[in-house]
Amino acid sequence: MREHVPAGTVTFLYSDIDDSTQGWDEAPSDSAPALEVNDSIVRRTIEQHRGFVFAARGDGFAAAFSTAGDAADAAVEIQRKLLAEPDTVPVKVRIGLHTGEATEHDRNYFGPEVNRAARLMSAAHGGQILVSDTTEAMLRNRVALRRLGDHRLRGLSRRMAVFQIVADGLPSEFPSLRALGSVAGNLPQQLSSFVGRDRLMADAAELVRSNRLVTLSGVGGVGKTRLAIELAVELADEFPDGVWLVELAPVGDPASVPAALATALGIDPQGDVELIDTVADAVNGRRLLLVVDNCEHVLEAAGAAVQKVLGRAGSVKVLATSREFLWVGGEALVAVSPLALDGGVASDAVTLFVERANSARPGFGLYDPATAAAVTEICATLDGLPLAIELAAARMAAMSAVEIRDRLGDRFRLLRGSERQPQRLQTLHNAVGWSYDLLSDLERELLRNASVFSGGFDLAAIAAVTDGADGLDVLERLDSLVRKSLVGAEHAPTNTRYGMFETIRQFAEEQLSEHGELVRLRDRHAAHFAAEAAARWDRGGGPGWRDAADWVEIELGNLRSAFRWSVDRGDMTVATDIAAHGALLGFSVPLFETVGWAEELLPAAAAADVRRLPRLYTGAGYACFVGRAPAAAANAHRATELETQPRYEACEPGYATFIEALGEVYCGNLDRYIELTGAV
Repeated sequence: MREHVPAGTVTFLYSDIDDSTQGWDEAPSDSAPALEVNDSIVRRTIEQHRGFVFAARGDGFAAAFSTAGDAADAAVEIQRKLLAEPDTVPVKVRIGLHTGEATEHDRNYFGPEVNRAARLMSAAHGGQILVSDTTEAMLRNRVALRRLGDHRLRGLSRRMAVFQIVADGLPSEFPSLRALGSVAGNLPQQLSSFVGRDRLMADAAELVRSNRLVTLSGVGGVGKTRLAIELAVELADEFPDGVWLVELAPVGDPASVPAALATALGIDPQGDVELIDTVADAVNGRRLLLVVDNCEHVLEAAGAAVQKVLGRAGSVKVLATSREFLWVGGEALVAVSPLALDGGVASDAVTLFVERANSARPGFGLYDPATAAAVTEICATLDGLPLAIELAAARMAAMSAVEIRDRLGDRFRLLRGSERQPQRLQTLHNAVGWSYDLLSDLERELLRNASVFSGGFDLAAIAAVTDGADGLDVLERLDSLVRKSLVGAEHAPTNTRYGMFETIRQFAEEQLSEHGELVRLRDRHAAHFAAEAAARWDRGGGPGWRDAADWVEIELGNLRSAFRWSVDRGDMTVATDIAAHGALLGFSVPLFETVGWAEELLPAAAAADVRRLPRLYTGAGYACFVGRAPAAAANAHRATELETQPRYEACEPGYATFIEALGEVYCGNLDRYIELTGAV
């Protein structure tokens, strides 16, 4: 009978006798019988559990199983049988289990999943059964598993979560996993998985290979430090003298930057020689990678130190992280963006949430539509920022995803982490506040002012709400905020638009309120967009119409927030300018939301008898396009009545009559339409 050869998703079992070569050399006559018994036990047990042995190399086996459960049962039984015969089989076997898509040819298996199983087994100790993260997902409700952290297996580029099977009758305590990406240097071991960023990792690694200085820059909490460490681990084999992490976050005095480099590298001061010169001389001729982390608060000193080392030591490379680039000659720049939100539940952001939530609440998953939708919304609301997502996921120990989503309006109080973390990362508020505190007074003011915008802004708009500064003054500060990763810039052929992550915007708005400036700035914001809407209408005839209509579409978020603010403040003049001109221009995009504003405002604006009331009635006349033709015709007709009174500012002559005629068409009154259009 032909053996069943598993196909598709397969669980691989790799086994090997621990230190077997040493045992054979010391007593070859004693080892041969033991190996024969071991081979018999391992092969027979695998086959009894429906496994297929596709390779037997020396004193080890490679087998494939259709299910992870069968593979785990075989592994546990192998260890128990070998323990039961200590005199006959005085050896210890290490086993690794990994699940993945099989590439099978001629009753053998190939590819990276097979390599992962082999590497996992080689990290184990005799008597130990190691399990990969993919296999753990299939076994978590079947066998007891102990998480051993995230490790980079030798020969593989990425870390993986490693687990150990814990079973009755088997030893459970072992030394630390062996030979897992061991490299010279001082990189800390990461105990959590690294999610996403495959393309960024590959691109950044190539930049490090081809440049001597690469700086990862991005907003606080975006994951620059973790990315740098993962890059350093991946590149470690290319630096025989090691990869060395220099943490500058605790360094409060710029003059202490050289000391931080010296301490990380184990270099002692030499008499009266400048310490940075001693460091540069000590590493000269060594092929090593320096990871200089968190440069932003000592930017000038960090840049000078890096420049000195690179200028003196030609074989050294530097990978820096900073919320602002170092601006050192020859620097290659990498902008680190938040995790991707594309793909919904399959996105990198949601994957990170689920993985971290499993640490807080084992077994958590997106098993129902409400949870899946809530987690997706949480990640989007938090802008895909890894720190914010991890802090939110930690709340899963005591809350549901729906409850977390519904409380994100108060995100700075909700999202707090462990006190064991660096203080700047213990809360989302601290992470953003670290960057804010490094700004100059004028930069802080501009960031606070920018918080009143919804959906972005251009240079003219931010200048309009900022006291005592012309466009060039504001541009200089704005450029600095962009370089410091607190404001984003989207470049178009004719203009640049700026914006902030919502997390940053909420922090800046909180600061604006604490400075007692929120009401004044919101008033200026509303007044600016009211004036700009009126101006766009006045010059929007002919070729300028398209640009004016596009402006309404681009600025809809700002127009909406300005309209609501002015209505709540009872400023009918500002509200009328926004609603009237938003409706008059917006219908052609079409943005009929603005027509609704005009209709909503009519009673209050009429009571206030605002100067541009006829324009508001005319804008409300476009309601004929959204199924309210009688009201639309009546509103446009009222505009024609008001425009005859000199105290009002109406549209150009005949415009309101034409809109009334449109309303009559939608009412089915063609005769009235002909009558009105004939009079225009």
